[in-house]
Amino acid sequence: MTDVSQDTQDWTGRTVRARDGAALGTLGRVHPPNGNGGTWGEVRSRFGRRRLVPLDGAATDGDAGLTVPVDRAVLRAAPRTGPGAPDSDTETTLQRHYTGRGLLADAQARQRDRFGGAKVGAAFFGWIVAVGMTVLLAAVAAGIGAAAGLGTQLNPSTVDVRTVGVVGAVVLLVVLALAYLAGGYVAGRLARFDGLRNGVLSWVVGVIVTIVAAIAGSVVGQSYDVFGRLTLPAVPVDPATLTLSGVVALVVVLLVTLLTAAVGGRMGERFHRRVDREATAVV
Repeated sequence: MTDVSQDTQDWTGRTVRARDGAALGTLGRVHPPNGNGGTWGEVRSRFGRRRLVPLDGAATDGDAGLTVPVDRAVLRAAPRTGPGAPDSDTETTLQRHYTGRGLLADAQARQRDRFGGAKVGAAFFGWIVAVGMTVLLAAVAAGIGAAAGLGTQLNPSTVDVRTVGVVGAVVLLVVLALAYLAGGYVAGRLARFDGLRNGVLSWVVGVIVTIVAAIAGSVVGQSYDVFGRLTLPAVPVDPATLTLSGVVALVVVLLVTLLTAAVGGRMGERFHRRVDREATAVV
């Protein structure tokens, strides 16, 4: 890959890639420098979206590729411009956008190297939130069930998957899904980086604690089982009498809670990304 500073008009029609290799679209028109400005290129996505990207510092990759010093997220968030070459005000706005986002990307890369990765503490507190949400939502579900005359069918803490109806099964799944969504969100917010990983880690903590609670109950007896006195986010089924329907319910619950914990972690991380982007507005 070699740096190119001339013959930019020959670049039209090439596939434009971000600095991390992600495809951005196809290069359309090239706008040469106007006064003290730089060279801009129109990148058109496969869906017809048009964005201007700086070509200063771009590099060719063979005869059909072109790498620009921006990321996909930065390009997608670039200000919309009208057809033709950008005027001085538009060019100033674009330069501020790409300069600020570039500085932000570099800062985030350094921060991730220093503070990223799996955070057991964040995952643990995320799981604690999941436990609290399970207790709270179970109480709400039980109250709704009592008001509707359904007895314990809407109480996830007492329902048995072998006899529960469709309504109770759905409520059970929703309660656990919302609980782990909240837990994953807290884990992602606390960790700041790698929200998906830390959201999943909060789910792993829950699985481990549930297994430990089951082992403790079988070893020391239920009367001394502290964990057994808690309403942990788990499928209510006795492993000793686990049937095929119980196995299916267990797998569904595990998959749904894993997915919601991961989504929650990602949502928690995105909060910090929105906060960071506000800093680029003053650059």
